[in-house]
Amino acid sequence: MKNQYDGGTALVEAFHRLGVEYILSSPGTEWAPVWEAMADQIHRKKPGPRLLDVWHETLAVDMAAGYTLATGKMQGVLLHAGAGLLQGAMGIHGAFVAGVPMVVVSGESMTYGEQPEFDPGAQWMNNLSIVGGTSSLVDTVVKYSSVAGSVYTLYESVIRAGELAQRQPTGPVYLSVSTETLMAPWTPPANPRAVPAAPRVLTAPEDIEKLAAQLARAKRPVVLTEGAGQEVETWEALLALCEKFALPVVEKPGALFANFPKDHALYQGTEIKPFWNDMDLAIVVRARAPWYPPSNRPPKAVIAMIDEAPHNSAMVYQSHQADMYLEGNVAQTLRDLATAASVDKAAVEARRQELGAAHDAMIAKRNAAQAAARKKTPIDPVWLCASLNAVMPQDAIYIDEVTTHTAALRQHLVWNQPQSLFTRQGGLGQGLGLSLGIKLGKPQRQVVTLIGDGAFLYNPALGCLGAARDYKLPTLTVVFNNKKYAAMQNMHLKMYPDGIAAEMDIYHGTHINAPDFVKVAECVGGYGEQVSDPEKVQDALRRGLEANRSGRPAIIDVIVA
Repeated sequence: MKNQYDGGTALVEAFHRLGVEYILSSPGTEWAPVWEAMADQIHRKKPGPRLLDVWHETLAVDMAAGYTLATGKMQGVLLHAGAGLLQGAMGIHGAFVAGVPMVVVSGESMTYGEQPEFDPGAQWMNNLSIVGGTSSLVDTVVKYSSVAGSVYTLYESVIRAGELAQRQPTGPVYLSVSTETLMAPWTPPANPRAVPAAPRVLTAPEDIEKLAAQLARAKRPVVLTEGAGQEVETWEALLALCEKFALPVVEKPGALFANFPKDHALYQGTEIKPFWNDMDLAIVVRARAPWYPPSNRPPKAVIAMIDEAPHNSAMVYQSHQADMYLEGNVAQTLRDLATAASVDKAAVEARRQELGAAHDAMIAKRNAAQAAARKKTPIDPVWLCASLNAVMPQDAIYIDEVTTHTAALRQHLVWNQPQSLFTRQGGLGQGLGLSLGIKLGKPQRQVVTLIGDGAFLYNPALGCLGAARDYKLPTLTVVFNNKKYAAMQNMHLKMYPDGIAAEMDIYHGTHINAPDFVKVAECVGGYGEQVSDPEKVQDALRRGLEANRSGRPAIIDVIVA
C-alpha cells in the first residue's frame, strides 16, 4: 500500500486547513491523485473534506455557492481541464456577481506524453489544452487567478487563494494545477498553522456618528435593501434598528434574500415610489443599484450606503448616487448606528402608527388579490403563491429562478424568518444546483425551488436530480409553467409594440415544447405531478412535501397564466 504523499494530498490538506467541508467536483482524469488522497483519508479515518462527485460542472459550482450562502462557509470545487472550466463558468460568474467565496481548481498537463514513464493521455494534447493557459478563460469572472506550478508551492498557493477569496470584496478564485504537479512527491509542513478566519472590518466611529446625526434629524427616513438578509445576524440587526426608530423597510423588487419579516408592521413592500418625494434620509443596505435609471435619486434625500463592498467590480456600470458610504461589517454597522443615534420618542411613535396603518392596507390589498386569483385558469401565479403560503412550513427556504413572475412572488409569497429566500444571480440555469447546496447546508429545513419552465430547461436538470437522489438532498421544485419564454415575448412587444409579430401573432424565441416534467422526476425515482386546476394546487404541493419527507425529490408542474 502506497505511503508516499503527493500533490493530491497537498491539495486535500490545504482545503482541510481552510475549513472546507465539501469538495464539489465533476470528475476528470487529472484528479486521480486527489481521489487517492481521499481514499487514504477514509482508510486512516483522518478528518478532512468530503468529496461529492456530480454530473455537471455548473452543478458543482452552484452547489458550492449554495452551501456557502446557507452556512457562510467557503467550499472547494474541482473541474476537469479547460473544458470543465468553460462548463462551470456560468456558476463561477454567478458566484462572482454574488460575492460568494470559493476556490476553484482545474487540471492541465505540462508534458503531453513526453515525460518518460508517465503518460497523462493523448487527450490533453489533442482536445483539452488551452493555448496561453486556462486562467484566460475565467480572468474576468474571478477575483484572482493563477497557476500553482510546483508541488513545492501548491499547498500554500491553495491556502493563499482561499484567504484571498474570503477578504472583502469576497468572491471566487481560480488555480490551475497540472497532473504532473499533483503526482509529484510532497512533504507536509512540519508545523502546519491553523488558518485564521478573515478579520471583520468595522465602520469608522466618525462615520457612524455622522449617519446617526442624520437619522436623529430625519423626519421621513426610509430603509431600502436588496441583500441585508444574507446572514441571520444582519437580518436581526436590521430588525432591531428599524424597531427602535420605526423605520419603514422597502425591499428592491428583485431582492436577493429575505431581508425583513413580511408580517411586521414596518415592512412596506417592494415599491419605493410612495416615499420618493418626501424621504429625507435613505439608508440603503446592500443594494447593487438602488435606483433605476441608475443616475436617478430621490430629490430631497441624503443617501447613505451600508455595504461591505458597495462598488461591485462584476458590474459594467453602477451608480449609487450616495452621499456617504459605511463599508464595515453590515451587521455591526447597523448595531452601532442603533446605539449611536438619539431617539425622538414622539416622532418615532407617530411614524410607527402611520407605517402600521400603511402596512395593514398593503396586507388587505394583497389578501384581496389572492382571493380574486383563486378561481382563475390557467392558474394565476398570485394564487400559486397564496397556496405556497398555506402549505409550506413556516421555516421553508425558497430559491427564486422564475424571472417573469418575480414581482408577483415578492409581493405575495410570505416569509417571516431569516434565510427564507435566496435568488440566483448571474445567468439563468443555476437555481436547481443552488437549491441542492442550500439543502446540504440546511438539511432540516424544507427547500423549495420556484422556477419557470424555460429556466428549468437551462439547468443541468438530470444532474441535479441525480445528486438529489444520490446524496439524499430531497427538494421540492415548483415549475411556474406558462409553456413559453414569456420574458422574450414581452421584450419583443416592448421593442416593437406595433410590429408585424404583434399584428400577426408570429413570435420567435418564445414557445417551449418542454419534456414531461413528471417523467423527468420519475426517471430518478422522484415524485412528479402536473396540476392545472387551481383548487388542486394545495393538495399537489402537500404530496410533493410528503415525497420529500420520504427522501425523494419532487417536481410539481403548475400550468400558470
